[in-house]
Amino acid sequence: MTPAINAERLLTTFIELCAIDAEPTRERAMADRLTALLHDLGFTVTEDDAGTRLGGTAGNLYATLAGTGPGETLLFSCHMDRVVPGAGVKPRHEGEYIVSDGSTVLGADDVAGLAAVLEGISAVREQGLPHPPLELVFSVAEELSLLGIEQFDMTSIVSRCGFVLDAGGPVGEIVVRAPEQVRLSAVIHGRAAHAGIAPEEGISAIRIAATAIARMQLLRIDDETTANIGSIRADGPTNIVPDRCELSAEARSTDPTRLAEQVALMRQALEDAAREADGRVEISVRSNYRSYRLDPDAVPVRRAEAAARRLGLPVRHRSTGGGSDANFFNERGIPTAVLCCGFEKVHTCEERMAVSQLTLLAQWVAAILTGA
Repeated sequence: MTPAINAERLLTTFIELCAIDAEPTRERAMADRLTALLHDLGFTVTEDDAGTRLGGTAGNLYATLAGTGPGETLLFSCHMDRVVPGAGVKPRHEGEYIVSDGSTVLGADDVAGLAAVLEGISAVREQGLPHPPLELVFSVAEELSLLGIEQFDMTSIVSRCGFVLDAGGPVGEIVVRAPEQVRLSAVIHGRAAHAGIAPEEGISAIRIAATAIARMQLLRIDDETTANIGSIRADGPTNIVPDRCELSAEARSTDPTRLAEQVALMRQALEDAAREADGRVEISVRSNYRSYRLDPDAVPVRRAEAAARRLGLPVRHRSTGGGSDANFFNERGIPTAVLCCGFEKVHTCEERMAVSQLTLLAQWVAAILTGA
């Protein structure tokens, strides 16, 4: 039996949480409100020191609830933060959608997940339906390349079946494949000179960077691989040939071999451009998170699919180009699928959430909880 969802309560919770300021590393008010809501549901809640380590205001929340029926422990996870501008959100109804006033994001990424998990659990418990033991992880700083979950102590997790609610696409779609992300940072050194009197004596660090970027293959590389220059910075007056330039870039792929090849080509472009101009470059490379690929027979995939079919939802397994906390759960040996939440135009001030999709998402959580 799948419990009925209290749609009015779900919508109220969603709007309330969207209105709470929760930009990355500034999640204190959100963490406090969620802690109170979880206590009301009977959860034991602890908070780690990720906030302190990241220079933030709150840590990751870890909550547990004893089961009322048979079954292995289930893990549900969402993130508490949202991208900038995510403070002062004023959510409102517009037709069949919830939107912001256009000056900020809405925060449906990932408030939709948070509200759906809370409502799904509330509905199951109110109607006295048995559910297995539960673990929840609500992370901070997810929008900063998953920095919050990276700080979380995974040894506390007992579940071997996890669900992260954090992806666009219609409710019923399940992300089973996600990329690794590599961050590439470079400091390019040239030689300063007066730009008007003796420019030929200078070596422009900006010109080296421009030459390197022009030689790189960027954006969509193939079906599995992307690359992007995120920022380039060189501060100085126009009358001095710049002797320093900083560059930040990334590459992603679900194929480790292709990712390594792309990063190597980006490095080579920087090194060649610096050498040809008699400059030099310092390059650092860091993997922010690892890729994962779940088999269709993996427990969380099967359980999510079965629950979706009971609700009559179209089911599709798909790949994504974005990372989520599921990357870390899977890397640490906790099979975890990402459930699509139905939010649209995320990371923009046009972000919106269909009320119908939010309701289906909460029903999906409840169906997973009560599934065989």
